[in-house]
Amino acid sequence: MKTLELTIVIVYAVAMLAIGFYFRSRASKTASSFWSAESNVGVLVNAFALLATVMSGGGMMGNIGLGATLGLAYIACANLGSGAGLGMGALLVARPLRKSGAKTISEFIKMRFPNKAIALLVPIVIAIAYTVYLVAQMKASGTVGQYLLGVDFNLALIITWAIFTVYVMIGGMLAVTWTDFLQGMLMMLVTVVTSVAALMHFGGFDAMINMATEYYPQMGQLHLPLLSYAGFFFVWVFIGLCSPHILMRVSTAKNPFGAAVSLHGGMILITIFTVCTIFILSTASRCVIGVDVPDNKDAAFLYLIEVIFNPFWKGLTAAAIFAAIMSTAAGLLIAAAAAISNDIIVGIFKPDMEEKKQARLGSLMVFVVSFIVLLFSFNPPEYITVLYTQAMNFLVCSLMIPLLTGLWWRRATDSGALAALIAGGGSYAILFFGMELPTFSEMFISLPIALVAMIVGSLLSKPSESEIIARVESWHSESEAA
Repeated sequence: MKTLELTIVIVYAVAMLAIGFYFRSRASKTASSFWSAESNVGVLVNAFALLATVMSGGGMMGNIGLGATLGLAYIACANLGSGAGLGMGALLVARPLRKSGAKTISEFIKMRFPNKAIALLVPIVIAIAYTVYLVAQMKASGTVGQYLLGVDFNLALIITWAIFTVYVMIGGMLAVTWTDFLQGMLMMLVTVVTSVAALMHFGGFDAMINMATEYYPQMGQLHLPLLSYAGFFFVWVFIGLCSPHILMRVSTAKNPFGAAVSLHGGMILITIFTVCTIFILSTASRCVIGVDVPDNKDAAFLYLIEVIFNPFWKGLTAAAIFAAIMSTAAGLLIAAAAAISNDIIVGIFKPDMEEKKQARLGSLMVFVVSFIVLLFSFNPPEYITVLYTQAMNFLVCSLMIPLLTGLWWRRATDSGALAALIAGGGSYAILFFGMELPTFSEMFISLPIALVAMIVGSLLSKPSESEIIARVESWHSESEAA
Protein backbone atom coordinates (compact mmCIF):
# COMPACT_ATOMS: atom_id res chain seq x y z
CA MET A 1 0.00 0.00 0.00
CA LYS A 2 1.35 3.44 -0.97
CA THR A 3 0.90 5.79 1.98
CA LEU A 4 1.28 9.27 0.43
CA GLU A 5 -0.78 8.46 -2.65
CA LEU A 6 -3.50 6.90 -0.51
CA THR A 7 -3.54 9.88 1.87
CA ILE A 8 -4.14 12.31 -1.02
CA VAL A 9 -7.02 10.19 -2.32
CA ILE A 10 -8.54 9.99 1.19
CA VAL A 11 -8.40 13.80 1.54
CA TYR A 12 -10.14 14.11 -1.83
CA ALA A 13 -12.82 11.58 -0.84
CA VAL A 14 -13.52 13.37 2.46
CA ALA A 15 -13.92 16.66 0.57
CA MET A 16 -16.51 15.09 -1.77
CA LEU A 17 -18.46 13.68 1.18
CA ALA A 18 -18.33 17.06 2.93
CA ILE A 19 -19.96 18.69 -0.11
CA GLY A 20 -22.74 16.11 0.01
CA PHE A 21 -23.43 16.79 3.67
CA TYR A 22 -23.28 20.56 3.08
CA PHE A 23 -26.16 20.39 0.58
CA ARG A 24 -28.15 17.82 2.53
CA SER A 25 -30.86 20.11 3.91
CA ARG A 26 -31.43 22.00 0.64
CA ALA A 27 -31.57 18.84 -1.45
CA SER A 28 -34.19 17.20 0.75
CA LYS A 29 -36.68 20.10 0.65
CA THR A 30 -38.29 19.48 -2.75
CA ALA A 31 -38.08 17.14 -5.74
CA SER A 32 -36.82 20.08 -7.84
CA SER A 33 -33.92 20.64 -5.43
CA PHE A 34 -33.00 16.95 -5.44
CA TRP A 35 -33.24 16.34 -9.21
CA SER A 36 -32.31 19.70 -10.81
CA ALA A 37 -30.24 21.67 -8.24
CA GLU A 38 -32.93 24.38 -7.97
CA SER A 39 -32.23 25.33 -11.64
CA ASN A 40 -29.73 27.92 -10.47
CA VAL A 41 -26.30 26.77 -11.73
CA GLY A 42 -24.00 29.17 -13.60
CA VAL A 43 -22.30 28.59 -16.95
CA LEU A 44 -18.73 28.02 -15.69
CA VAL A 45 -19.82 25.49 -13.08
CA ASN A 46 -22.03 23.65 -15.58
CA ALA A 47 -19.29 23.58 -18.25
CA PHE A 48 -16.73 21.95 -15.94
CA ALA A 49 -19.44 19.65 -14.57
CA LEU A 50 -20.15 18.54 -18.15
CA LEU A 51 -16.45 17.83 -18.72
CA ALA A 52 -16.38 15.68 -15.59
CA THR A 53 -19.64 13.92 -16.48
CA VAL A 54 -18.76 13.10 -20.10
CA MET A 55 -15.05 12.33 -19.66
CA SER A 56 -15.53 9.54 -17.18
CA GLY A 57 -13.20 6.84 -15.90
CA GLY A 58 -13.11 5.88 -19.55
CA GLY A 59 -11.97 9.36 -20.53
CA MET A 60 -9.18 9.51 -17.96
CA MET A 61 -8.05 5.90 -18.22
CA GLY A 62 -10.00 3.61 -20.56
CA ASN A 63 -9.68 5.91 -23.57
CA ILE A 64 -5.93 6.22 -23.09
CA GLY A 65 -5.68 2.43 -22.85
CA LEU A 66 -7.67 2.07 -26.07
CA GLY A 67 -5.46 4.58 -27.86
CA ALA A 68 -2.27 2.92 -26.63
CA THR A 69 -3.34 -0.61 -27.61
CA LEU A 70 -5.66 -0.14 -30.63
CA GLY A 71 -4.31 3.07 -32.17
CA LEU A 72 -5.12 6.76 -31.92
CA ALA A 73 -7.74 7.08 -34.67
CA TYR A 74 -10.29 4.78 -33.04
CA ILE A 75 -10.59 6.50 -29.69
CA ALA A 76 -10.05 9.97 -31.18
CA CYS A 77 -13.33 9.43 -33.04
CA ALA A 78 -15.18 8.93 -29.75
CA ASN A 79 -13.64 11.88 -27.93
CA LEU A 80 -14.06 14.31 -30.81
CA GLY A 81 -17.62 13.05 -31.18
CA SER A 82 -18.25 13.84 -27.50
CA GLY A 83 -17.28 17.47 -28.02
CA ALA A 84 -19.26 17.76 -31.23
CA GLY A 85 -22.27 16.19 -29.51
CA LEU A 86 -22.35 18.90 -26.85
CA GLY A 87 -22.12 21.54 -29.58
CA MET A 88 -25.04 19.96 -31.43
CA GLY A 89 -26.95 19.65 -28.18
CA ALA A 90 -26.47 23.37 -27.56
CA LEU A 91 -27.90 24.17 -31.00
CA LEU A 92 -30.78 21.68 -31.18
CA VAL A 93 -31.80 20.69 -27.67
CA ALA A 94 -30.71 23.05 -24.88
CA ARG A 95 -33.07 26.02 -25.33
CA PRO A 96 -36.35 24.21 -26.09
CA LEU A 97 -35.67 21.53 -23.47
CA ARG A 98 -34.91 24.14 -20.79
CA LYS A 99 -38.06 26.08 -21.74
CA SER A 100 -40.16 22.94 -21.32
CA GLY A 101 -39.43 22.98 -17.57
CA ALA A 102 -38.89 19.19 -17.45
CA LYS A 103 -36.47 17.98 -14.75
CA THR A 104 -35.54 14.78 -16.64
CA ILE A 105 -35.60 13.46 -20.21
CA SER A 106 -38.25 10.93 -19.22
CA GLU A 107 -40.41 13.71 -17.81
CA PHE A 108 -40.06 15.69 -21.05
CA ILE A 109 -40.98 12.74 -23.28
CA LYS A 110 -43.95 11.95 -21.04
CA MET A 111 -45.04 15.62 -21.20
CA ARG A 112 -44.73 15.66 -25.00
CA PHE A 113 -46.17 12.18 -25.59
CA PRO A 114 -48.73 11.41 -22.84
CA ASN A 115 -48.79 7.64 -23.26
CA LYS A 116 -48.52 5.12 -20.40
CA ALA A 117 -46.42 2.64 -22.39
CA ILE A 118 -43.92 5.37 -23.29
CA ALA A 119 -43.87 6.62 -19.70
CA LEU A 120 -42.87 3.11 -18.59
CA LEU A 121 -40.48 2.14 -21.42
CA VAL A 122 -38.31 5.28 -21.46
CA PRO A 123 -37.10 5.01 -17.85
CA ILE A 124 -36.57 1.27 -18.30
CA VAL A 125 -34.28 1.96 -21.28
CA ILE A 126 -32.38 4.55 -19.22
CA ALA A 127 -32.03 2.21 -16.24
CA ILE A 128 -30.68 -0.66 -18.40
CA ALA A 129 -28.18 1.50 -20.30
CA TYR A 130 -26.93 3.30 -17.21
CA THR A 131 -26.51 0.12 -15.19
CA VAL A 132 -24.03 -1.15 -17.80
CA TYR A 133 -22.35 2.28 -17.98
CA LEU A 134 -21.97 2.34 -14.19
CA VAL A 135 -20.39 -1.13 -14.15
CA ALA A 136 -17.71 0.23 -16.49
CA GLN A 137 -17.00 3.11 -14.10
CA MET A 138 -16.74 0.72 -11.18
CA LYS A 139 -14.16 -1.37 -13.03
CA ALA A 140 -12.06 1.76 -13.51
CA SER A 141 -12.13 2.49 -9.77
CA GLY A 142 -10.93 -1.00 -8.90
CA THR A 143 -8.15 -0.81 -11.48
CA VAL A 144 -6.85 2.52 -10.14
CA GLY A 145 -6.88 1.25 -6.57
CA GLN A 146 -5.04 -1.91 -7.56
CA TYR A 147 -2.33 -0.47 -9.81
CA LEU A 148 -1.73 3.02 -8.44
CA LEU A 149 -2.52 2.73 -4.73
CA GLY A 150 -1.69 -0.89 -4.01
CA VAL A 151 -5.22 -1.61 -2.74
CA ASP A 152 -7.16 -4.79 -3.50
CA PHE A 153 -9.39 -4.43 -6.61
CA ASN A 154 -12.64 -5.32 -4.84
CA LEU A 155 -11.85 -3.17 -1.80
CA ALA A 156 -11.17 -0.12 -4.00
CA LEU A 157 -14.40 -0.81 -5.86
CA ILE A 158 -16.48 -0.99 -2.68
CA ILE A 159 -14.96 2.15 -1.15
CA THR A 160 -15.52 4.16 -4.34
CA TRP A 161 -19.10 2.90 -4.54
CA ALA A 162 -19.77 3.91 -0.93
CA ILE A 163 -18.41 7.45 -1.37
CA PHE A 164 -20.33 8.51 -4.47
CA THR A 165 -23.48 6.70 -3.33
CA VAL A 166 -23.50 8.57 -0.02
CA TYR A 167 -22.97 12.05 -1.45
CA VAL A 168 -25.59 11.53 -4.17
CA MET A 169 -28.09 10.09 -1.67
CA ILE A 170 -27.82 12.98 0.76
CA GLY A 171 -27.01 15.91 -1.55
CA GLY A 172 -28.89 15.10 -4.77
CA MET A 173 -28.16 17.12 -7.90
CA LEU A 174 -26.76 20.01 -5.85
CA ALA A 175 -24.00 17.76 -4.51
CA VAL A 176 -23.49 16.16 -7.93
CA THR A 177 -23.14 19.58 -9.59
CA TRP A 178 -20.60 21.04 -7.18
CA THR A 179 -18.55 17.87 -6.83
CA ASP A 180 -18.54 17.57 -10.64
CA PHE A 181 -17.33 21.17 -10.93
CA LEU A 182 -14.38 20.60 -8.60
CA GLN A 183 -13.66 17.20 -10.12
CA GLY A 184 -13.70 18.65 -13.63
CA MET A 185 -11.12 21.27 -12.68
CA LEU A 186 -8.93 18.62 -11.02
CA MET A 187 -9.18 16.38 -14.10
CA MET A 188 -8.16 19.22 -16.42
CA LEU A 189 -5.25 20.27 -14.19
CA VAL A 190 -3.82 16.76 -13.93
CA THR A 191 -4.34 16.03 -17.63
CA VAL A 192 -2.48 19.16 -18.76
CA VAL A 193 0.36 18.70 -16.23
CA THR A 194 0.74 15.01 -17.13
CA SER A 195 0.83 15.86 -20.84
CA VAL A 196 3.61 18.41 -20.32
CA ALA A 197 5.54 15.98 -18.10
CA ALA A 198 5.22 13.19 -20.68
CA LEU A 199 6.46 15.43 -23.50
CA MET A 200 9.46 16.47 -21.41
CA HIS A 201 10.20 12.89 -20.34
CA PHE A 202 10.27 11.52 -23.90
CA GLY A 203 11.97 14.53 -25.53
CA GLY A 204 9.02 16.08 -27.37
CA PHE A 205 6.11 14.82 -29.46
CA ASP A 206 8.18 13.79 -32.52
CA ALA A 207 10.48 11.59 -30.46
CA MET A 208 7.52 10.16 -28.57
CA ILE A 209 5.48 9.27 -31.65
CA ASN A 210 8.53 7.72 -33.31
CA MET A 211 9.12 5.50 -30.28
CA ALA A 212 5.44 4.54 -30.06
CA THR A 213 5.22 3.57 -33.75
CA GLU A 214 8.36 1.46 -33.43
CA TYR A 215 6.57 -0.58 -30.78
CA TYR A 216 3.21 -0.47 -32.55
CA PRO A 217 3.39 0.44 -36.29
CA GLN A 218 -0.41 0.71 -36.53
CA MET A 219 -0.52 3.48 -33.90
CA GLY A 220 -1.69 6.12 -36.37
CA GLN A 221 -3.33 3.92 -38.99
CA LEU A 222 -6.91 2.97 -39.79
CA HIS A 223 -6.89 -0.80 -39.30
CA LEU A 224 -10.53 -1.46 -38.38
CA PRO A 225 -13.64 -1.35 -40.62
CA LEU A 226 -14.52 2.25 -41.51
CA LEU A 227 -18.01 1.74 -40.11
CA SER A 228 -16.47 1.14 -36.68
CA TYR A 229 -14.72 4.52 -36.77
CA ALA A 230 -17.84 6.26 -38.06
CA GLY A 231 -20.01 4.50 -35.49
CA PHE A 232 -17.70 5.41 -32.60
CA PHE A 233 -17.77 9.07 -33.67
CA PHE A 234 -21.48 9.42 -34.34
CA VAL A 235 -22.70 7.48 -31.32
CA TRP A 236 -20.93 10.04 -29.11
CA VAL A 237 -22.30 12.92 -31.17
CA PHE A 238 -25.80 11.53 -30.67
CA ILE A 239 -25.21 10.89 -26.96
CA GLY A 240 -24.83 14.66 -26.58
CA LEU A 241 -28.27 15.05 -28.15
CA CYS A 242 -30.25 12.65 -25.99
CA SER A 243 -28.40 11.22 -22.97
CA PRO A 244 -30.21 12.08 -19.72
CA HIS A 245 -27.07 12.28 -17.56
CA ILE A 246 -25.74 15.03 -19.89
CA LEU A 247 -29.01 16.82 -20.59
CA MET A 248 -29.91 16.95 -16.89
CA ARG A 249 -27.34 19.77 -16.93
CA VAL A 250 -29.84 21.71 -19.07
CA SER A 251 -32.40 21.60 -16.26
CA THR A 252 -29.83 22.89 -13.73
CA ALA A 253 -29.02 26.02 -15.79
CA LYS A 254 -30.49 29.37 -14.75
CA ASN A 255 -32.16 29.97 -18.12
CA PRO A 256 -32.28 28.61 -21.72
CA PHE A 257 -29.38 30.84 -22.86
CA GLY A 258 -27.23 29.62 -19.96
CA ALA A 259 -28.08 26.02 -20.84
CA ALA A 260 -26.87 26.47 -24.43
CA VAL A 261 -23.68 28.31 -23.42
CA SER A 262 -22.92 25.63 -20.81
CA LEU A 263 -22.96 22.95 -23.51
CA HIS A 264 -20.71 25.06 -25.75
CA GLY A 265 -18.32 25.53 -22.82
CA GLY A 266 -18.28 21.80 -22.19
CA MET A 267 -17.50 21.23 -25.88
CA ILE A 268 -14.41 23.49 -25.69
CA LEU A 269 -13.13 21.85 -22.50
CA ILE A 270 -13.62 18.35 -23.91
CA THR A 271 -11.71 19.26 -27.08
CA ILE A 272 -8.72 20.43 -25.01
CA PHE A 273 -9.00 17.30 -22.88
CA THR A 274 -9.04 15.13 -26.02
CA VAL A 275 -5.85 16.64 -27.43
CA CYS A 276 -4.05 15.91 -24.16
CA THR A 277 -5.38 12.44 -23.39
CA ILE A 278 -5.52 10.89 -26.85
CA PHE A 279 -2.76 12.45 -28.91
CA ILE A 280 -0.22 12.90 -26.10
CA LEU A 281 -0.97 10.52 -23.22
CA SER A 282 -2.02 7.50 -25.33
CA THR A 283 1.20 7.85 -27.31
CA ALA A 284 3.28 8.22 -24.15
CA SER A 285 1.57 5.19 -22.59
CA ARG A 286 2.51 3.08 -25.62
CA CYS A 287 6.12 4.15 -25.18
CA VAL A 288 6.02 2.80 -21.62
CA ILE A 289 4.28 -0.54 -22.23
CA GLY A 290 6.43 -1.28 -25.31
CA VAL A 291 5.65 -4.18 -27.63
CA ASP A 292 3.75 -6.37 -25.18
CA VAL A 293 0.20 -5.30 -24.36
CA PRO A 294 -0.72 -5.74 -20.66
CA ASP A 295 -3.48 -8.13 -19.64
CA ASN A 296 -5.49 -5.21 -18.24
CA LYS A 297 -5.38 -2.84 -21.21
CA ASP A 298 -7.26 -0.13 -19.30
CA ALA A 299 -4.23 0.18 -16.98
CA ALA A 300 -1.85 1.45 -19.71
CA PHE A 301 -2.09 5.05 -18.44
CA LEU A 302 -1.26 3.93 -14.92
CA TYR A 303 2.03 2.41 -16.10
CA LEU A 304 2.93 5.82 -17.54
CA ILE A 305 2.16 7.53 -14.24
CA GLU A 306 4.44 5.09 -12.41
CA VAL A 307 7.34 6.05 -14.70
CA ILE A 308 7.11 9.85 -14.91
CA PHE A 309 5.73 11.00 -11.54
CA ASN A 310 6.80 11.13 -7.90
CA PRO A 311 4.46 9.85 -5.14
CA PHE A 312 2.73 13.24 -4.67
CA TRP A 313 1.72 13.55 -8.32
CA LYS A 314 0.83 9.86 -8.44
CA GLY A 315 -1.60 10.51 -5.59
CA LEU A 316 -3.02 13.61 -7.28
CA THR A 317 -3.41 11.68 -10.54
CA ALA A 318 -5.18 8.87 -8.71
CA ALA A 319 -7.51 11.47 -7.17
CA ALA A 320 -8.17 12.91 -10.65
CA ILE A 321 -9.03 9.48 -12.05
CA PHE A 322 -11.31 8.80 -9.10
CA ALA A 323 -12.81 12.25 -9.78
CA ALA A 324 -13.53 11.22 -13.37
CA ILE A 325 -15.08 7.97 -12.19
CA MET A 326 -17.18 9.46 -9.40
CA SER A 327 -18.42 12.45 -11.39
CA THR A 328 -19.78 10.29 -14.20
CA ALA A 329 -21.02 7.63 -11.79
CA ALA A 330 -22.87 10.27 -9.77
CA GLY A 331 -24.49 11.74 -12.89
CA LEU A 332 -25.49 8.30 -14.17
CA LEU A 333 -26.72 7.25 -10.77
CA ILE A 334 -28.96 10.25 -10.23
CA ALA A 335 -30.33 9.93 -13.78
CA ALA A 336 -31.06 6.21 -13.34
CA ALA A 337 -32.62 6.80 -9.92
CA ALA A 338 -34.73 9.62 -11.38
CA ALA A 339 -35.94 7.28 -14.12
CA ILE A 340 -37.25 4.82 -11.53
CA SER A 341 -38.34 7.19 -8.76
CA ASN A 342 -39.50 10.36 -10.50
CA ASP A 343 -40.68 8.86 -13.79
CA ILE A 344 -42.12 5.47 -12.87
CA ILE A 345 -43.09 5.41 -9.18
CA VAL A 346 -44.18 9.05 -8.86
CA GLY A 347 -45.00 9.75 -12.50
CA ILE A 348 -47.18 6.68 -13.05
CA PHE A 349 -48.22 5.20 -9.71
CA LYS A 350 -47.98 7.99 -7.08
CA PRO A 351 -48.52 11.32 -8.87
CA ASP A 352 -49.90 12.98 -5.71
CA MET A 353 -46.88 12.22 -3.51
CA GLU A 354 -45.75 15.33 -1.64
CA GLU A 355 -42.45 16.97 -2.61
CA LYS A 356 -40.49 16.06 0.52
CA LYS A 357 -41.46 12.40 0.21
CA GLN A 358 -40.42 12.46 -3.45
CA ALA A 359 -36.97 13.66 -2.42
CA ARG A 360 -36.71 10.87 0.17
CA LEU A 361 -37.84 8.29 -2.37
CA GLY A 362 -35.21 9.58 -4.78
CA SER A 363 -32.54 9.12 -2.13
CA LEU A 364 -33.69 5.54 -1.53
CA MET A 365 -33.65 4.74 -5.26
CA VAL A 366 -30.09 6.07 -5.50
CA PHE A 367 -29.02 3.42 -2.99
CA VAL A 368 -31.02 0.61 -4.63
CA VAL A 369 -29.65 1.29 -8.12
CA SER A 370 -26.07 1.70 -6.92
CA PHE A 371 -26.21 -1.54 -4.91
CA ILE A 372 -27.41 -3.48 -7.97
CA VAL A 373 -24.54 -1.97 -9.96
CA LEU A 374 -22.04 -2.98 -7.27
CA LEU A 375 -23.16 -6.61 -7.49
CA PHE A 376 -22.53 -6.64 -11.26
CA SER A 377 -19.11 -4.98 -10.91
CA PHE A 378 -16.96 -7.71 -9.36
CA ASN A 379 -16.21 -9.52 -12.65
CA PRO A 380 -16.26 -6.88 -15.42
CA PRO A 381 -15.11 -7.36 -19.06
CA GLU A 382 -12.09 -5.63 -20.62
CA TYR A 383 -12.13 -2.34 -22.56
CA ILE A 384 -14.47 -0.29 -20.37
CA THR A 385 -14.89 2.38 -23.09
CA VAL A 386 -16.28 -0.16 -25.57
CA LEU A 387 -18.55 -1.61 -22.88
CA TYR A 388 -20.27 1.61 -21.90
CA THR A 389 -20.41 2.94 -25.47
CA GLN A 390 -22.47 -0.08 -26.53
CA ALA A 391 -24.86 0.63 -23.65
CA MET A 392 -25.19 4.22 -24.83
CA ASN A 393 -25.65 3.03 -28.42
CA PHE A 394 -28.77 1.19 -27.24
CA LEU A 395 -30.00 4.33 -25.48
CA VAL A 396 -29.39 6.50 -28.57
CA CYS A 397 -31.25 4.10 -30.87
CA SER A 398 -34.19 4.06 -28.45
CA LEU A 399 -34.52 7.70 -27.38
CA MET A 400 -32.94 10.09 -29.87
CA ILE A 401 -35.70 10.08 -32.50
CA PRO A 402 -38.58 10.52 -29.99
CA LEU A 403 -36.69 13.31 -28.20
CA LEU A 404 -35.68 15.33 -31.28
CA THR A 405 -38.98 14.96 -33.11
CA GLY A 406 -40.79 15.79 -29.88
CA LEU A 407 -38.84 19.03 -29.65
CA TRP A 408 -39.03 20.07 -33.29
CA TRP A 409 -41.90 18.35 -35.16
CA ARG A 410 -45.39 19.47 -34.20
CA ARG A 411 -46.99 16.55 -36.07
CA ALA A 412 -45.14 13.95 -33.97
CA THR A 413 -47.61 11.88 -31.94
CA ASP A 414 -47.41 9.44 -29.07
CA SER A 415 -48.17 6.56 -31.47
CA GLY A 416 -45.19 7.55 -33.60
CA ALA A 417 -42.96 7.98 -30.55
CA LEU A 418 -43.89 4.55 -29.19
CA ALA A 419 -43.24 2.95 -32.58
CA ALA A 420 -39.86 4.71 -32.85
CA LEU A 421 -38.81 3.72 -29.34
CA ILE A 422 -39.66 0.05 -29.86
CA ALA A 423 -38.31 -0.12 -33.42
CA GLY A 424 -35.05 1.67 -32.60
CA GLY A 425 -34.21 -0.13 -29.38
CA GLY A 426 -35.56 -3.48 -30.56
CA SER A 427 -33.68 -3.45 -33.87
CA TYR A 428 -30.47 -2.50 -32.07
CA ALA A 429 -30.83 -5.48 -29.71
CA ILE A 430 -31.50 -7.84 -32.63
CA LEU A 431 -28.52 -6.55 -34.61
CA PHE A 432 -26.16 -6.54 -31.62
CA PHE A 433 -26.99 -10.00 -30.30
CA GLY A 434 -27.95 -11.70 -33.57
CA MET A 435 -25.55 -10.44 -36.25
CA GLU A 436 -21.80 -9.95 -36.74
CA LEU A 437 -21.50 -6.25 -37.59
CA PRO A 438 -18.59 -3.79 -37.24
CA THR A 439 -18.50 -2.40 -33.70
CA PHE A 440 -20.96 0.47 -33.10
CA SER A 441 -22.40 0.25 -36.64
CA GLU A 442 -25.82 -1.01 -35.50
CA MET A 443 -27.17 2.52 -35.17
CA PHE A 444 -26.73 3.19 -38.91
CA ILE A 445 -29.56 0.69 -39.39
CA SER A 446 -31.55 1.21 -36.19
CA LEU A 447 -31.85 5.02 -36.33
CA PRO A 448 -33.34 5.11 -39.87
CA ILE A 449 -35.75 2.36 -38.80
CA ALA A 450 -36.75 4.43 -35.77
CA LEU A 451 -37.19 7.57 -37.90
CA VAL A 452 -39.41 5.76 -40.42
CA ALA A 453 -41.45 4.30 -37.56
CA MET A 454 -41.89 7.78 -36.06
CA ILE A 455 -43.00 9.35 -39.35
CA VAL A 456 -45.34 6.54 -40.36
CA GLY A 457 -46.78 6.12 -36.86
CA SER A 458 -47.39 9.85 -36.51
CA LEU A 459 -48.95 10.35 -39.94
CA LEU A 460 -51.26 7.37 -39.49
CA SER A 461 -52.48 8.53 -36.08
CA LYS A 462 -54.55 11.45 -34.89
CA PRO A 463 -52.57 14.71 -34.35
CA SER A 464 -51.60 15.65 -30.81
CA GLU A 465 -53.96 17.76 -28.73
CA SER A 466 -53.91 21.49 -29.52
CA GLU A 467 -52.59 22.18 -26.02
CA ILE A 468 -49.50 20.03 -26.68
CA ILE A 469 -48.89 21.67 -30.06
CA ALA A 470 -49.15 25.12 -28.46
CA ARG A 471 -46.64 24.00 -25.84
CA VAL A 472 -44.19 22.91 -28.55
CA GLU A 473 -44.52 26.29 -30.27
CA SER A 474 -43.81 28.08 -26.98
CA TRP A 475 -40.48 26.25 -26.66
CA HIS A 476 -39.32 27.95 -29.87
CA SER A 477 -40.48 31.47 -29.06
CA GLU A 478 -37.99 34.33 -28.70
CA SER A 479 -38.60 34.61 -24.97
CA GLU A 480 -35.85 33.33 -22.65
CA ALA A 481 -38.34 32.49 -19.90
CA ALA A 482 -38.21 28.89 -18.76
